[in-house]
Amino acid sequence: MEGEDADEVMHMVSLPQEHRKDIKSTIKCSEDKNEIFPNSQELTQDPNELEVEIIPPTPTESNKQMESKELNIIDTDYSEENILPRVNCTEKIIICLDLSSEMDKPIFRARAGDKFSPLQLIKRALSFFVQSKHKLDRDHQFALVLLHETALWMLDFTNDPKEITNWLDDLNNTFECEKFDVSSLYELILKKIDLPHVEGDQTICPPPFTVRALMIYGRSHCAMEFTKLDDFKILDSSPYFFLDVFYIHEMPAEDNKCEEIYNSICDLDTKGQSYIFEASKNPTKLYDYMAQLLAHPLQRPLQNDSTYRIQQGGTGED
Repeated sequence: MEGEDADEVMHMVSLPQEHRKDIKSTIKCSEDKNEIFPNSQELTQDPNELEVEIIPPTPTESNKQMESKELNIIDTDYSEENILPRVNCTEKIIICLDLSSEMDKPIFRARAGDKFSPLQLIKRALSFFVQSKHKLDRDHQFALVLLHETALWMLDFTNDPKEITNWLDDLNNTFECEKFDVSSLYELILKKIDLPHVEGDQTICPPPFTVRALMIYGRSHCAMEFTKLDDFKILDSSPYFFLDVFYIHEMPAEDNKCEEIYNSICDLDTKGQSYIFEASKNPTKLYDYMAQLLAHPLQRPLQNDSTYRIQQGGTGED
């Protein structure tokens, strides 16, 4: 990173350790409990020919967290309830998909031994996500941004899920990237969208829409850079802008930067309202976490306060 601004962001917005995202964080709510992803068998063949089985972790499963370096801490109270009305307003979702060459590495393995690249799996998971969100609310809109060394706006907002899925199907080429300037993503979003404005009491009056950036970052050896803060501060100050991140990576080791990258991603969540998931090796978890991102940002609990379990029906008697 370069300059004082670059140093400032990774320290100024660092979260307390207890508010770091748990890599097995789970959630009990979605916009519709019955509208998630189709069931399927274990991945044993081409993912484009498969359906998906979502297996949530059990309530008693112990949470494990990626080890992280000690960073500067700002006293921030994340215990306050979201003061915005919990309404299912229209979402403008910006899918930010990493197309670095690391997305082509076959790091996921099914039980049968078949290997898959992150790009293969995430394209299918995103297709399910877009189609499911469209079923929940046909007014939801989607845009597509590609991440190389900077962010590139590829497809403007549309409420036609087929338009998005067709674009995703055609994304097969990846690129060698030595860096990623996350500032370019915030700059691009701010140029392309108008943040919603609400007149009156924000605790009562719902916004006309919310903006959510869903960033899929798949690099284990390329740390994120922050070259300027202005656009980040503007978007981050809006109560109607949300950033969710899905980090796909190799197993953390001394010869990669997974820990550093994960910490940098967490540092972007200054308000404690983001959902940040990570996945490595296990294809089922990738689909499971993508399903959890279906929940509306204004209606879901904070990730640290959420649980995700199968509801037991009936009385237990046959």
